[in-house]
Amino acid sequence: MPFISVIITAHNRREFLLEAVNSALNQTLPKDEYEIIVVKNFSEYDDILKNLGVKTVFSNEENQGADIVNALSYTEGKVICFLDDDDIWVPWKLEKVKEAFKEESLGYYHHALLAFRQGENISELIDKLKENNKEFIRNRFIDLSPVNSSSTCIKKDTLIKCISQLKKVRYFIDNFYYYFALLKNCKIKFDPVILTLYRQHYNNSTALKEKSFQDWVEKKITFYSNRYELLLELISSCKSEGIRGTVVKALLAQALSDKITVTRLSKDGLYKANFSDYLKYVSLDYKNLRGILLASLIFMPKFIQLYVARKWYEKEQKAS
Repeated sequence: MPFISVIITAHNRREFLLEAVNSALNQTLPKDEYEIIVVKNFSEYDDILKNLGVKTVFSNEENQGADIVNALSYTEGKVICFLDDDDIWVPWKLEKVKEAFKEESLGYYHHALLAFRQGENISELIDKLKENNKEFIRNRFIDLSPVNSSSTCIKKDTLIKCISQLKKVRYFIDNFYYYFALLKNCKIKFDPVILTLYRQHYNNSTALKEKSFQDWVEKKITFYSNRYELLLELISSCKSEGIRGTVVKALLAQALSDKITVTRLSKDGLYKANFSDYLKYVSLDYKNLRGILLASLIFMPKFIQLYVARKWYEKEQKAS
């Protein structure tokens, strides 16, 4: 029985999948201690994956969370590790994960990632990480925030308890793994060790490199409104389950931030944030000065909101 189940997700993208799979196969952890499940919405590579001993699940769901739910029924491990089709793991990743989960009370484990551009030599990047080349690491983009599925591992029983909400997650699924862990009062660990290489390229789902500014705005509204609605559902669940106030406040601060973001971007005001929402957000997230300044834009003329949105759009296009 494997201890770890790896779920690799691929929706439409095909070009990087086998690289991701190979990085999961070429681990220092013994093969009998983990399994790999690929969930995708296309039939290519089925024979190759079967010959590699990888399970495949066809899923053509609109929501990311529904794809994960479909894959979960095929998993046998106690711990679920996620890998996006365009990311790469270092060879010692799963060995480190197993070591972390020797602590029985641990429910959620998240580690750092290092971003790389398409075309860079992956073997050289991994060698430098193995050598712990501090000068190399110092000059790279590294992130430890819970915004990358490929850097997230969570106990399977925690996910099972949140199946109904998980199915509804359309975007930001990496955030929701963290929210679920908070909701179920799991022990959480953020580890600064770099175990994931995050590929930056044109088709990153987070890049949102749309053909026009208006397309970008509409996609952003969809992103943030979906998360806002689900956060409200989780907050309601927290209250009914008597979850500690700090968790409710953390979720509420994020929900209000999303509502304010949608208010700024939407012409029709899909969700109208008001002064009361603003004050509540400030009181909950008073240390986030940048967030407070952005939230205050809801009181500014529309042309100023439009200017800031365009700057946001231009920044993302340059980064992707």
